[in-house]
Amino acid sequence: MKKAYILFVASILIFSCGRKNQSQSAVIEFENTEFNIGKIRQGETSECYFVAKNTGGSTLVFDQIIPNCDCTLLTNNNIEIPAGKTDTLRFIMDTEGKDLGKFESDILIITNTIPDFHKLRIIAEIE
Repeated sequence: MKKAYILFVASILIFSCGRKNQSQSAVIEFENTEFNIGKIRQGETSECYFVAKNTGGSTLVFDQIIPNCDCTLLTNNNIEIPAGKTDTLRFIMDTEGKDLGKFESDILIITNTIPDFHKLRIIAEIE
């Protein structure tokens, strides 16, 4: 019985420490995870943006921002958002040399959040 009590108390302490750290960590919330450009002529560029808010208790750090295509370029270099603040990730999508029709470009975002991987998508109809 004594061993069960000690195990119970240890479990509560471990659980409460984990919750404390989690509430103090960064938490990312995107206003939108897809940006639909709509119709765009082949060879043109378009600005795309994703609004991110840090609803956690510590600074949100963007460790890596990885577009799956060289046609998508991050235009701002702000890679940190303080707790409680909002910022915008801005991209330029270039359709030069892209096939006509439906186009999708995914962007992998790696942050100091749990989970640390996030996916954004840009959609367009290239004419």
